[in-house]
Amino acid sequence: MTADHPSPHAFERHIADVPARDLRRARRGLLLVGVVAPAVLTAVAVTLIVTWLPQLPDPAAVHWGVGGVDGFGPAIVYIWWAVGIGFAVPLAITVAILAGARHQWGGAARLLGGVALGLSGFSGVTTTGSVAIQRGVEDAAQVGGIAGVLISAVVALAVLISVGWFVQPHVHPTPGAPLQPAHVAALSAGERVVWMATASMSRRVMVLISLVIVVVVGITAVMVVQASEGAWIPVLTLVLIGLAFASSASFRVRVGPDGLNVRSQLGVPRVHVPLAEITGVRAVECHPFGEFGGFGWRVGLDGRSGIVLRTGPAIQVERRGKRPLVVTVDGADVGAALLQAYRDRAGAEA
Repeated sequence: MTADHPSPHAFERHIADVPARDLRRARRGLLLVGVVAPAVLTAVAVTLIVTWLPQLPDPAAVHWGVGGVDGFGPAIVYIWWAVGIGFAVPLAITVAILAGARHQWGGAARLLGGVALGLSGFSGVTTTGSVAIQRGVEDAAQVGGIAGVLISAVVALAVLISVGWFVQPHVHPTPGAPLQPAHVAALSAGERVVWMATASMSRRVMVLISLVIVVVVGITAVMVVQASEGAWIPVLTLVLIGLAFASSASFRVRVGPDGLNVRSQLGVPRVHVPLAEITGVRAVECHPFGEFGGFGWRVGLDGRSGIVLRTGPAIQVERRGKRPLVVTVDGADVGAALLQAYRDRAGAEA
């Protein structure tokens, strides 16, 4: 197997960059719905809460269960919740989008911008609503249910996600110049060639996910100490998160006469695309955050599914009756070329 001469069966690898003018429009739209609008909504919520604080019982109701109020605390916590969830979280989402989709922009980035706005609205309604229903009440235990506030918050979430989606411009990526493709010589009848590689998350993504797990471990420890009778819930959650991370951090990719095989280093999950099921194959440049909204096993808004662990080259296969599959892996041009060589041989033998 060689990889130094072009052939008629070689594939173009495209970099789906967005034109600079459209990219600036998309970024401005994201800043509007992910930073400016949440700042305004949070300012309104904080102003209302501060105005109503003198009218609240002390301590105030800060948590509701099925039977009503079951948690009490200082009313000022509502201000921190409003700022943290209503502005800090949307800001973090926006910064992550801008950092992850520097040159490529897609529907996932646009949707996440809408989600940032929706979360800000959800926070504003829940915090101000929770405070509003306590105004003039002497004992927080007498405060009624919060179902109406939650329903209103969910409606605000859905409406603002839609508004955030439509306010942002819809930009279309354009293919860049083709890069030097790999070449695999025609396979003779009975010849068997296998290409294997490992697809792993980038170091930066691994560090970020590890930090998240550390935070989850800390939260789990606190919850276990405070509520030992229900400790199995946070522990089970931590185990599931750990398994999900371990099973999606690294995959073995194999191209052979039976088609494309992708298997987690743990053994599951795995996917097999038989040669007879493949209708097209090429090597592409993939930007997971912009195209799929993140890393791991994902489904993009354009209908493709992907095992996308890092920005870079990927094998994309079109499947008969199923979603196209994208797998990020170094040497994707060689893997795609070998897969096409097997398809050519199968077509010649048919």
